[in-house]
Amino acid sequence: MSEKHYDVVVIGAGLFGMATAYHIKKENKKLEILVVDKLAQAGAGNTAQSAAMYRDTFSSEVNLHLSSSTRDFYKHVQHELGIDLSLRDVTYLWLMDKEQFEGNKIAIETMLKNKVRIEILEKEDIKRKIPELVTDFDGNEDAQMLNLRNIDFGLLGYDCGELDADKITRDFYENEFNKLGGETLYNTAITKLILEPIGEKLGIPGEPVGWQKKRIGGALTNTGSTIKSDNFVIATGAWANELLLPLGVDSHTMPVKKYIFRIQHPQLANFLHNEHFNGEKTTPFLIFPIHGIHLKPVKYNNSIWIGGGSLIGKPYIITNPEEITKEDNPLNDTQANDRDYEFDRYLILAEYLPVLKDLQLTNSWAGFYAINTIDKNPVVFKAKGIKGLQVVTSGSGSGIMKADAIGRIAAALYNNQEHAELYGGIKFKVSRLGLENRNVDKEDFVI
Repeated sequence: MSEKHYDVVVIGAGLFGMATAYHIKKENKKLEILVVDKLAQAGAGNTAQSAAMYRDTFSSEVNLHLSSSTRDFYKHVQHELGIDLSLRDVTYLWLMDKEQFEGNKIAIETMLKNKVRIEILEKEDIKRKIPELVTDFDGNEDAQMLNLRNIDFGLLGYDCGELDADKITRDFYENEFNKLGGETLYNTAITKLILEPIGEKLGIPGEPVGWQKKRIGGALTNTGSTIKSDNFVIATGAWANELLLPLGVDSHTMPVKKYIFRIQHPQLANFLHNEHFNGEKTTPFLIFPIHGIHLKPVKYNNSIWIGGGSLIGKPYIITNPEEITKEDNPLNDTQANDRDYEFDRYLILAEYLPVLKDLQLTNSWAGFYAINTIDKNPVVFKAKGIKGLQVVTSGSGSGIMKADAIGRIAAALYNNQEHAELYGGIKFKVSRLGLENRNVDKEDFVI
């Protein structure tokens, strides 16, 4: 493995990495491309820890193009290519009080103008369709202590739903990449990117020095081998800083730990069965009016997944690969802190949904958001001053719903194209997700 020289090495086999590798290979079939990951299979990192939801309810043009084209491609894969992704439009329902609704009116008008399929529900309609939901907290001292908001309106997104993250990552992207002749290498961690001078080495101490032109000459692995390539694509998400910061490259990505809590109980059956919102006859994916707390219905086994919550007070995590081992790297920690549910999310949700009172957690797990600290949108760029280094990262919690578009944009950047063609024919200017000429319009639909 160490003797072969690749045209492209993609580091990271999560959804961003596999989508990028697939689209580069699809457009450049003769290239020798390797995807390498420290885990045992594709999509086994934070992709696997996701709730795996998708939506198009954005007011930002960038967000709408990335998410809607990706969703449409996933539907193409399932319905036209016949690859089951367990994709279902279960719908999304944002719950808001009057103040939030007024604050989102411009965003809602923009979505309607852009033909996003949404519907406004008023309080009485919500109460009729989800009778288990408490909408008013007037006189409720516990709710006042928790700073809970009433539910006065709902915004229902129709073309929103869920899919299986493993299936899209492995059954489609990895499988198709392999069919094209791509190679994968698992259980192999990249510990360092080797910075070299372009051209002849002069034997200068600390080479390359400041005035020398630089490139990435190879990647060291945890087995002591070196992988050689002309181009390296860093798609390691929350772990990106471990390879980039030692090179002086800032992707504006910071990892934040996220938790998902699961409750399974027959008592949830009536709440989960709902004939008002979708063809699956299930309660929609609910987003509550406080801290973005959300609830994913899993009707077939009477369970719900609970995520979200305030990120204030949650530390960003920076790690140095030279100072840590696999065993003590905090970014590898998939254990959730159940006390965060017991003393935070549970207290809130039990007021909105009394059906949850006294139900115990049946499972919990954790992963990491790779948060873009500029505008919470992905970044796709070639590192300035270092030849052969491209970065694809910062899903910021919406990576799955934008992954196909990001893979196409990353492939266009690799090919030095000004525009990427997203699924459906949309032309997207590649530099909009870069760092030097970034152009991401503000997202106004924020709860």
